[in-house]
Amino acid sequence: MNTFLADFVKQKYPQPGKVLDLGAGDFTDVKALEKVGWLAEGVDKNLGVDLEQPFISVSRPFDLVYSNYLLHKLQNRDQLIKTACNNLKSGGWLFLHTFDAADTNSHSDIDADKLKLLLAQNGFINVTTEIIDFFDNDPGHQHWHKILQGVGQKV
Repeated sequence: MNTFLADFVKQKYPQPGKVLDLGAGDFTDVKALEKVGWLAEGVDKNLGVDLEQPFISVSRPFDLVYSNYLLHKLQNRDQLIKTACNNLKSGGWLFLHTFDAADTNSHSDIDADKLKLLLAQNGFINVTTEIIDFFDNDPGHQHWHKILQGVGQKV
């Protein structure tokens, strides 16, 4: 599981709740959250969900929506953030990771200012961003990344 997400969950949520993963991939984070009592749902293009289009879960509203390493790949980034907002309950949190524009190992054009603006324009307050230097030790990678973490709370 994304260790930064795990730390965020521990910090913000004393009790498990409902969570939605936008771009769940292999569902690693979903499964890990389910193991600690969360009601978790994940969607991904492999399940036929195009996150550049509106998506509303029948299970909403969620306490937490997160997305890892998807935002920088999308053309319609506003829609992903709107989808997160539309699936969150009031006061719920969005947590996301993407690659920062300064990351030489990705093709991202998103920096902290762009991300803050994107979140603020789409219904989020208490927005914070952080750049994390992270060594990717997966087989075939072994290089550093600049991860852009964004967090916001739904009004």
